[in-house]
Amino acid sequence: MTIEEIEAFMSVVEYKTLSLAAEKLFISQSTISQRIKRLENELGVKLFMRQRGQRTAELTSHGTDLVPIAQQWASLWRDMYSLHTSSVKTLLSIGSVDLINNFTFVPLYKKILNLYPDIELAVQTFHSAEIHSLLENRIIDIGFVFSQIKYPDIISRPVYREKMYLITHEGSNYYSGISTSQLDPRKEAYLRWGADYELWHGSNWNNSQHMITVNTGSTLIHYLDKPGNWAIGPISLIRSMQKTEKIAFYELKESPPPRICYQLTHRYPKPSKLNALNMIEREVEVFASSNENICRFEPWMLE
Repeated sequence: MTIEEIEAFMSVVEYKTLSLAAEKLFISQSTISQRIKRLENELGVKLFMRQRGQRTAELTSHGTDLVPIAQQWASLWRDMYSLHTSSVKTLLSIGSVDLINNFTFVPLYKKILNLYPDIELAVQTFHSAEIHSLLENRIIDIGFVFSQIKYPDIISRPVYREKMYLITHEGSNYYSGISTSQLDPRKEAYLRWGADYELWHGSNWNNSQHMITVNTGSTLIHYLDKPGNWAIGPISLIRSMQKTEKIAFYELKESPPPRICYQLTHRYPKPSKLNALNMIEREVEVFASSNENICRFEPWMLE
């Protein structure tokens, strides 16, 4: 078993197809297929279902069981590999949800790369439940999520919040202050932004039949290409979309709950990572205070 085989497996799990996974790893599709095959032969099990005409890679039960093991294996490998460079750089593993990694925190990560050459970032995208589990098991060093799950050794702290808006094609006949009752759910690209959001959404569209349901913010834009189609999302996503897409956004009469970002740290962090973790926490606070698109979370907001 090699790190290349594990990376190939995890890339297919994340991107769902061999072709896209190969593209992200900068290798050929035949190479990634060979790596998966070698891993299956070594383990003696099938990791993905193979059916004629099937485009997406679907995990078998053995493949599903391997995912958390592979994540831990890769993390341990990175820790061992970094031992000989530990005097030069500290490897800090960050686990965040799609919206934070691909939109909100991009300027923050770039700033850290420029200001702290002695820190190497390993930025990975997971769902909130996965991030809690990975941090509890010390596979990542710090996490950023939009929902909290109670774990005995995880400390959760709200760091910022951002407002949610109606997002639509700029040719749509919508306006600021529009009521949810005027929005056709059959034209909605729906993303479950969290438990509070889902309760709010259910109270406004009781019998919703969405146009499509997606699981990442970066996927929403593909379905806002026609006037009338709509979605709901936070301002950091909207600002990023506006750089390349023809979209508009409006406040809703019945405001959705804001998105609250929680910082997760382990109660007993690795001593070698303490300085880097303290630096990250300081930079996150500065970022939340200075970014015009988000609002730093203050103690009074909990009242």
